[in-house]
Order: sequence, then structure tokens, then C-alpha cells
Amino acid sequence: LKVRVVRSSPPSSQFKATLQESYQVYKRYQMVIHKDPPDKPTINQVRLVPVSFEDPQFISSFNQSATLFAKYQMAIHKDTPSECGENE
Repeated sequence: LKVRVVRSSPPSSQFKATLQESYQVYKRYQMVIHKDPPDKPTINQVRLVPVSFEDPQFISSFNQSATLFAKYQMAIHKDTPSECGENE
């Protein structure tokens, strides 16, 4: 799993290039975890959240996500701490 922050307004080239893939991950999650039928999850349901890199709440959330990602990678995939840094 790779998490990236990309500009959605106006849509950046990274946003455009990854929207379909992001939607497929979302759709699969909805179907497997929530047992949604294949036609229920729509691309319009993919939530885009505006953020500011200076926002303390965003920074805190990002740091928590990075910590959880590292714990997951080390527990499930047996990665070393150096393989789970922010740049990974």
C-alpha cells in the first residue's frame, strides 16, 4: 500500500493518473469489508479531503498514519524499522 498526498483541485497529473486505481481499492474494500454489491460503490463516493501541510491536525493525522503503517509493515511483512520510514 502506498499513500500519497496529491492535489485534487485543480487536478494534478498524479491525481488524474491514480484516480481509477484509488477507486478500485475503495470499491474492493467496500465489497470485501462491507459486503457491498459490485454496482454499489461509485467513483463519486471516493472522498477527497482538502488539507494544508501547515495544519496541526493534518500533521498529527499524517504522523499517526505513518506510525500505524510502520507497525503493520513490521508485524505482517517483517520489515525492519528503517524500511518503514516516511520516505518508504
